[in-house]
Amino acid sequence: MAQSVGQMFFARVAASQDVVALHAPHHNPPIKLTYGDFGKKVKHFAGGLLKLGLEKGDKVALISDNCPQWIISDLAILCVGGISVPRGADTSVAEVWYIINHSEAKGAILQNKRQYVQLAKELSTIPTLQWIVLLDDSVETIVQEQSFVSPGIQLVNYSDVCNSGEAGEELVEEAVKQVDREDIAALVYTSGTTGIPKGVPLRHRNLLYQCETIDLGFTINPGDVLLSILPAWHVYERIAEYFGMYHGTTIYYTDKRWLKDDMAKVDPSFIPCVPRIWESVYDAVMAKLSKAAPRKRQLVEFLLKSSREFIVHRRRVLGKEAAKYPPSLKESLKAFLRIIPLLPLHFFADFLVYRKIRSLTGKRLKAAVSGGGTLAPYLDDFFEAVGVPILNGYGLTETSPVLAVRSVKNNIRGSVGLPLRGTEIEIRDEDGNVLPQGEVGVIWARGPQVMSGYYKNEEETRRVLSPDGWFNTGDLGWFTWQGHLVISGRAKDTIVLLSGENVEPERIETVARKSPLVHQIVVVGQDKKALGALVVPEWETLAVVLNLPPNTPIEVLLNNPNAAKVVKDSINTVLREDGGFRSFEFISNVHLLAEPFSVENGMLTQTMKPKRNVILSRYARTIDEMLS
Repeated sequence: MAQSVGQMFFARVAASQDVVALHAPHHNPPIKLTYGDFGKKVKHFAGGLLKLGLEKGDKVALISDNCPQWIISDLAILCVGGISVPRGADTSVAEVWYIINHSEAKGAILQNKRQYVQLAKELSTIPTLQWIVLLDDSVETIVQEQSFVSPGIQLVNYSDVCNSGEAGEELVEEAVKQVDREDIAALVYTSGTTGIPKGVPLRHRNLLYQCETIDLGFTINPGDVLLSILPAWHVYERIAEYFGMYHGTTIYYTDKRWLKDDMAKVDPSFIPCVPRIWESVYDAVMAKLSKAAPRKRQLVEFLLKSSREFIVHRRRVLGKEAAKYPPSLKESLKAFLRIIPLLPLHFFADFLVYRKIRSLTGKRLKAAVSGGGTLAPYLDDFFEAVGVPILNGYGLTETSPVLAVRSVKNNIRGSVGLPLRGTEIEIRDEDGNVLPQGEVGVIWARGPQVMSGYYKNEEETRRVLSPDGWFNTGDLGWFTWQGHLVISGRAKDTIVLLSGENVEPERIETVARKSPLVHQIVVVGQDKKALGALVVPEWETLAVVLNLPPNTPIEVLLNNPNAAKVVKDSINTVLREDGGFRSFEFISNVHLLAEPFSVENGMLTQTMKPKRNVILSRYARTIDEMLS
């Protein structure tokens, strides 16, 4: 058994020398490396880091977006006992400064010249920082242009570090042997929807446990393609790539510009993703359907409705509902009788429509794992109907990250699956009492993947981590009768109306995004009589619904007296169709926003979750006027 991520990686290199490990066709220049070549590059860069003075336990900030150099740098740091402190290239200057300073990083690896010029003066004030490596080899250009060079900080090219380490392979091999499972591998700062980032130390054993334990219910073979689109610095994508390397997969880098073409072209076996990717696929299918001839559109809509009914009854017959209690014999028999007339319609729909939709994801997809947010029930239903295997999972940065995940062998739609082997999960009330199966409460977790505490933050550690290792996730959930976990929302996001009713906004938002008029939505209403919503609409679709040209300016639509009502009615229609909402959970008022929520304006985390505290603060007056 490997004692570190580095040992795990080099064991795979030895076993799969000629298998393609990294493929980045959109990189400039394109890169394609076998595991043998990949291993050499990691050794060379690691050797160069040792020459720069990196010692076991030193932190190195890795501020870059996805690219082969990112994973090479990350593995090089880890294999010689360093601690990787990752973040995306679009992180604000203030946040990068905080992370590097708070982590006491000895070195930093930056993506390019532009990023260095932006950060240089701030980084010069960090007392622990001794050197900076630029992945784009732009040091000479910076010197020639007389850009600010941080005094006392060595500035060096990535390729020079690699070249200097070519003769140090033996030193690297010896350093790899000195790293233990209990050593800290990474210090990951939470993007968080509130407050300043918190540093989460993840040990080699936390990360290795994920690779060794996750079972998605299908065989992963060397050379299977893992399609990478999520930010590599985020622990979810990072574990996906470690997991892929553990099994010898080919990691193929794409982004949202190339995703559609790459899915069809490279035939991935495995796609780690977030719900937004599947929302975009669903939206594209629905948009194409809306433009079809009326008779064809009506036929496809009828077939989709029939298939949804078919899969709902099939789940009941097979005992694969996310339900609190098992179906009775009478319920199962009734469901079976409903399946019989729907079966030929479902097969006809598969032949006529669904196989074309499946072709969008390639021909060899074993499963896509959706994490980082709630997968809407309508998406779960749709992709089950069309035959695309999606496995929902659940976890947090503090749990490195996976606590539970579904399996293709036991895919209970609506849940996030069973806890990983060796992981304990309890549902507790506000007083810490364990609740019986089926009741909703706060999710607590304990297991080999759970952190041992925040970095230099004992107060926050005591708040979420008990002395016996139980971690308070802050999420609400419950267990199905089969023991599968279902997520209900965030405890701290709960809206309490003046009537005393508790509302989980995320559940409403998840379903509301099914509306073709909704691009982004945040439900509001704390201490109000009723719920409202801040909505960034799909402007072109809204214009068409209002009988205006698709290119109508946003300003004109914002001033249209019917626009907000049309969006509100559309949201309430999809909530009503879902059938799972009470009267006070419907939206009473909508305010349309011209500016989308984004990472750049501070209203989204880097994993695309709304920063509710920021949004509520920025639009406080608007919310009061809307719901007064």
